Amino acid sequence: MIDTHCHLGDDYKEVLQRAFSKGVHHVINICIHPSDIERGQKIVKEFPSAPMVAGIHPCHAHEVEANHFEQIVRLAEEKKIVAIGETGLDLHHSKDHLEIQKEFFKKHIELANDLDLALSIHCRNAYNELKEFVEKHPIKKGILHCFAGPKEIATWALDAGFTLSFSGVVTFKNAIEMQMIASTTPLSQLLVETDAPWLAPEPFRGKTNEPSYIPYIVDKVAALQKKPVQVIQEAIYRNAQELFRL
Repeated sequence: MIDTHCHLGDDYKEVLQRAFSKGVHHVINICIHPSDIERGQKIVKEFPSAPMVAGIHPCHAHEVEANHFEQIVRLAEEKKIVAIGETGLDLHHSKDHLEIQKEFFKKHIELANDLDLALSIHCRNAYNELKEFVEKHPIKKGILHCFAGPKEIATWALDAGFTLSFSGVVTFKNAIEMQMIASTTPLSQLLVETDAPWLAPEPFRGKTNEPSYIPYIVDKVAALQKKPVQVIQEAIYRNAQELFRL
């Protein structure tokens, strides 16, 4: 099993050891701050099966530290990260910085496309804006991380060749539309993630999330797809191998 999107903190040793003990063989570590990158480089030296992805989160696009994006470019060119992101659009936390978000989103798209890297896309309360923007700025390899959009956006994204990544939210009883989308997503365009330390799946909802909980998400998706768990595990790993060059 693989957790394709989480944010490792200073307790990474214990967190990763618990994940490995549950059969999670890879953990993709998303680094959205310079301090995350510094820690991520340390982590991957100690745990090569926890590779880095780096990007500027849209919620922080208006307060980017000097040379942050240039650092991401350098890491990507030196093949020290396995994808770009997370980046994208977020109108949940603030509607005041959309143009700055778009500016950095475009930079990330161009970088990922130029280096043939996958792009981890964050979107919250901005799916129509995202669709409009991406249609003007196409993405070669897109992952809609922590997908929570409506069916119409899922259909558009899959038609565009994107991968949908489902988090622990898919295990929630009230996530009816998301469960329906997960049940019909083609295996070739399917990923799962924890987005730890947030969004812990049932039965841990409301607690701190971690990669060791990925089996609960895999089991739920398998049940929704009415397929053996091993089939789902193998499909997700194949997709992750291609997208993250594992």
